[in-house]
Amino acid sequence: MAAFIDLSAADRVSMNEALSGVYRTARVKLMGSSGPIPPRPMLWPCAGDLLNAMHDLEGLVAPEIDLLVAHRVVAGGTGAHLKLDGQLVYAEGPYPFYIRHWYEHDITPETWDFQARPRIRLDRAFVISHFNYVWGHWLTEMYPKLFLIRALNAAGITAPLVLPSTAPGYVTRIVRALLPGQEIITYDHRDEAVEIGAALLPHMLHNDYHFHDFLRWELEREVLAWPGAGEIDKVFVSRGGVRTAQSFREMENEAQIEAIAQELGLTLLRPETIPWEQQAQIFSRARVVAGEFGSGLHNALLSPEGCQVVSLNWLVEVQSRIGNFRRHDIGYILPADGRARLHAIDAQAQPFSIDPDEFRRKLSVAVERADARRPMAGWDAAPELQL
Repeated sequence: MAAFIDLSAADRVSMNEALSGVYRTARVKLMGSSGPIPPRPMLWPCAGDLLNAMHDLEGLVAPEIDLLVAHRVVAGGTGAHLKLDGQLVYAEGPYPFYIRHWYEHDITPETWDFQARPRIRLDRAFVISHFNYVWGHWLTEMYPKLFLIRALNAAGITAPLVLPSTAPGYVTRIVRALLPGQEIITYDHRDEAVEIGAALLPHMLHNDYHFHDFLRWELEREVLAWPGAGEIDKVFVSRGGVRTAQSFREMENEAQIEAIAQELGLTLLRPETIPWEQQAQIFSRARVVAGEFGSGLHNALLSPEGCQVVSLNWLVEVQSRIGNFRRHDIGYILPADGRARLHAIDAQAQPFSIDPDEFRRKLSVAVERADARRPMAGWDAAPELQL
């Protein structure tokens, strides 16, 4: 088990107190909870106790939103992880829980630990990232923080943003698109770390993927700025272009399933092949999003209320949480043998197929429901920071 410090219970103080350095670590409350997140019925009955239990959870509530401030820390490694007095830092809010789990079980420490010495020094800096740059994790765990930084900037709280040079190119491009004036400081994790006088760690805007309405309003604000996406309003997300030798699951009849989706009016899309702005335009107006469970399907985070989402396979509850938050109607289609293909640290190949007749029948339900609905109007008010 790696030595780490859990800052989740840091004292809540005013912004001035947190920035002053009186407290080594502190939290500043920015917004109260946006309230309960009611479960939504599934598009059709689905076998599997685990799947249904996680989908139907009641009593879910959006978290309060705060800013964690940690003084005299060092950021380094491939994810700009923090160390305080030589120990790794974890905190609920800025980090998803699995980060702590990986610390506790020494899972691939080369991805999050670092020994490089500080060669860059900053008085204050935002830190938003961690080691997992898989697209779906960036989208749900780091991208939302940019909206909070934008709100903090508007309130007069500004600082450079620290990123490792190993961060994928899309990270910098999206930061610059959303925060045009944001200063970005990069470092080479192999022989550099960054000493930060006051590290500002924004909240992910969710807790265990129970999202806060502030993100909803900010996404709707972005929709108004994105131009239309032409006639594309029904999307099948293909994973064909992202499979590697390390992929642990593979849909063996993918071509057949994609052909059926196209027959029913869906546009085949490989998100990784088009710029983020175009992806955002398409998904923000999509009335049907279908595809294999994975990062591409999580782009439905951008899709409006009433979107019909069809997930082939099931891994975890994240897509259901996105659906609850965005008020989507979701249906899962498990592999033909009825057994979900789940992720494991020691990944092994898990091929599967989807019953084509079941897929055609159920996707037709989603398409018919989407065609019968009227488009959602944009939101016109949003929570404000409590500074």
